[in-house]
Amino acid sequence: MESRRARQNKEVRTKRRFLISALCCRQGRYVVRAPRILTSIRAVLTGAGLALASPALAADSYALVVGIDAYEAPINSLHGAVNDAKDIAQALTKAGVKKLTLLTDKQATKPNILAAWKELMDQAQPGDTFYFTYAGHGSREPGKPNDPDSPDGLNNILVMTDFAPKLPGALNRIVDKEMAVLLKQAAAKQVYPVVVIDACNSGTMYRSVSLSLTYRATPQAKISREELLEFAPPVPDVSTKIAANDPFTFLAGVSDDKLVPEVAIDGQPRGALSYAFSRAVEGKADADGDGTTTEKELVAFVRAFVLQATQSQQVSQSFPDISRDIPVFRSVAAGPKGSQDDIVKAIAVAEQAATNTKLALAVRNGSLPDAPPGATLVDDEAGADLVYDAAAGTVEKRVAGVVAEGVQPSGLGGIVAKWRAIAFLQAMAGGSIQPFEVAGGSRTFNRGEKLTVGLAASSHRFMTLFNLPPNGKVEFLYPTSQAERDEDWSGKPFTLPLQVRDPPFGAEHLVAVLSDQPLDQLHTALQKLSSPQAAQDLPDTLKNALSGQSVTVGIANVFTSAGTP
Repeated sequence: MESRRARQNKEVRTKRRFLISALCCRQGRYVVRAPRILTSIRAVLTGAGLALASPALAADSYALVVGIDAYEAPINSLHGAVNDAKDIAQALTKAGVKKLTLLTDKQATKPNILAAWKELMDQAQPGDTFYFTYAGHGSREPGKPNDPDSPDGLNNILVMTDFAPKLPGALNRIVDKEMAVLLKQAAAKQVYPVVVIDACNSGTMYRSVSLSLTYRATPQAKISREELLEFAPPVPDVSTKIAANDPFTFLAGVSDDKLVPEVAIDGQPRGALSYAFSRAVEGKADADGDGTTTEKELVAFVRAFVLQATQSQQVSQSFPDISRDIPVFRSVAAGPKGSQDDIVKAIAVAEQAATNTKLALAVRNGSLPDAPPGATLVDDEAGADLVYDAAAGTVEKRVAGVVAEGVQPSGLGGIVAKWRAIAFLQAMAGGSIQPFEVAGGSRTFNRGEKLTVGLAASSHRFMTLFNLPPNGKVEFLYPTSQAERDEDWSGKPFTLPLQVRDPPFGAEHLVAVLSDQPLDQLHTALQKLSSPQAAQDLPDTLKNALSGQSVTVGIANVFTSAGTP
């Protein structure tokens, strides 16, 4: 017999064009960095017979925070790595770390980093926690032949401010195996490391993009292993694998073969992982509001935030592969996410951003007599939020790529309204983000293809679901009956099978609002948003309906195309 949830999912699937046709979802923007250096620091601790020991939160904590924007030519400089480092430093300072060392730009040399690491580790005692965060470039270099940790024969490296693609400057780096030794030494002292690497070593993005981007990855230096050995001793011959019981927590910007976009957050270029980690330290990841953030809570929060901030183009990685219910840090401010105070503040910030900010729109292969409402025409595509290709009839967004197909100039107003509404939603969600994503990872789904989106379980009882298709409309999806309105979703995940069928194609955003009370006012208001540019009224609708409510928001990004599989 068909389960009640299966019937509900089927009913939701058949309610709107979006569910039985082209659904699109993504999240995100700008510069790319990748973390194989840390994804490769794996089972070095298990082989040493070191037992898993979670950090003792009553003990002390120490932090080494590194951010590098300034690199020497020909390596391109970055824009947000120092912002990342300063933000993490202030968050950890407020959280009460006993001692923190911040190294940025020209301070961030290999000798300085290693010396700071040693100084802090010498002060740390058994049971203490040690935070190491790095934001900057990564790259790769030749490694030991037939190394089982590196089948491609390459080691991953963190690139220092004085790195150069030729010797001897190419030695100004930290190799993954050197990092593995440092972690092994920390574990031997029973100090618990929490490592965050927001950098790129290699890879490609999920989807191609045509806008000018900055990436936190520098090309591999064309240097042989023999040449490296002429200038320096070989790197340590240790394993860099991370096992399930290793005594540390490791967060990386992306998997080994992907790049990390540097994105605009709060008006500044940032790394989404670093920003998410800072907010987690401040308590946003403390899902149950008990004042302690566990590794499992940290990983879930960071993954959801990074997906949302990068339009699903970046999927953060964590190691061990299965996160644990062990404490990582105490929250600066305890309290369940999505509280009424949080929502009031978030709506105020989001409203200000939506009111004061217009999207920069560039036109390719044509011109427009006037900018659509909510946009400003610009000549430079590199600085544009959206690019309209008049000849192709497409609209592109930074990092996200093509977000609308078959677009006429008359339709640009709705598209601008939709993306301003998305900016409002993301700002409103703040730290109250519910994981909501496409199973198997984000990509473009062509006409006829099937996919599934999944919403993680939450403590909230009620669920509201609506869609923002590419063209600026608003589609109310759930609930549409009294039984659905009264359904208790607390502790229950939600999955939704979909198939791409009908236009419009591009980027659709499926939005779930989870609440402690039924949102009848919101349901009524959403059903009235039927105009072609209804998204322009969404911010006011949400503001009025959610005032005084305790909610969390999940945004699933799905990209579709008229092409065939």
